Amino acid sequence: MDGARTGRIPMRVLTVALGLILVAALGVGALTVGAGAQGEPPERLTEKELLLRVTAAPENAPDFRATLTAEQTLVPEGLLGASEGDTGDAGPRTARVWRGGPDRLRAELQGGNGDRVLVRNGARVSIYDGASNTLKTGEKPEAALSGADEADGLPGASPEEIDELLAEIAPSSNLTTGTPIEVAGRWAYPLTLEPRDESTTLVERAEALVDAETFVPLLYELYAEGRPEPVVRYEAKDFQVGPVPEARFEFETPPGATVERLQPRDHRADGYSGGDEPRKAASVEEASELAGFTVEELPEAPGGRELEEIMVAGDGAILTYGSGWGAVVLAEKTGGEVGAGPFQSAGDRGGELQVPVVDLGDGVRAHELSTPVGTVLSWSEGGVSYTLAGSVQAAELREAARGLLAR
Repeated sequence: MDGARTGRIPMRVLTVALGLILVAALGVGALTVGAGAQGEPPERLTEKELLLRVTAAPENAPDFRATLTAEQTLVPEGLLGASEGDTGDAGPRTARVWRGGPDRLRAELQGGNGDRVLVRNGARVSIYDGASNTLKTGEKPEAALSGADEADGLPGASPEEIDELLAEIAPSSNLTTGTPIEVAGRWAYPLTLEPRDESTTLVERAEALVDAETFVPLLYELYAEGRPEPVVRYEAKDFQVGPVPEARFEFETPPGATVERLQPRDHRADGYSGGDEPRKAASVEEASELAGFTVEELPEAPGGRELEEIMVAGDGAILTYGSGWGAVVLAEKTGGEVGAGPFQSAGDRGGELQVPVVDLGDGVRAHELSTPVGTVLSWSEGGVSYTLAGSVQAAELREAARGLLAR
């Protein structure tokens, strides 16, 4: 979790990060596709050199417009459809993206019952849901702007930081790159990340094709154990590099739309990120003193994993069991209410992902998102909200959660 203090992404989640880099690159990076590969193949790069160039890619990107196609079988399409207000038909989802500099972005996700639009123009942010004809708008806080830029783009990693990341990868993962190949008229570097010990995770491997000129992934695929086809696939195509009219980053309120003030939580990835600097605690007792509430640890973590680290930030704590691909994380935050958490139940309406509810016993119900590469459980009890996640089967997380409730 040292990465949390420095703004870097821990390498135990590099699989997910590589996929998100593609999405982030559409917001802060340049992507170009020509009619054919130009010139001789580029030099072969080491894993360290390639990572260094990927993390530096978004810093000096030109303006561009692009199309992103995404397919996934992680989350049932019915749940995605319910959360987005459409029928949830299976198939690729397409987003159009325009970038006009580091602080200007427009993304449109097309849906059967109305598009969803995100526009950032300097500090001004607008989020529109066509299904409900609702517009959220407001100014993004200064800290959130700088924090988002660093977290989304992974800019400016030094060679020393890359050394640290590779050192973190090495014990649990194999990271390899190969000879450049042609893809969509571009030279690209193949990059593969896979766990050394497959028994600790449901992930089999992640593969990416990194553009040899812009050093952003043109293609990303994530494979789950026992599945021949990728469970997540992103492909970037139809890029046009060049000036984007400023009017593209203005968003007028649609007729009859409900306008809401963008709340601070809408800027955050989860409920455990705040302005306080994360601090490492030596025990749950120390974590309780720092966080201001009783922090609990799992009586028995899945697979007998040991408690490796406790981090506290503000009124929340994160406990990590195991390491590498097999890490299981328990996040706790005071002030939890019944039904609180990052999800909503399948019968609720709203803009957040709606997931099934499971019974943990003693009247406690949890939202459970179970996917081919991992599970997330979220529940509240005694004024504290809990989120338990890991690349393990749902039954293992439920057992660990019930053990915590029976303490």
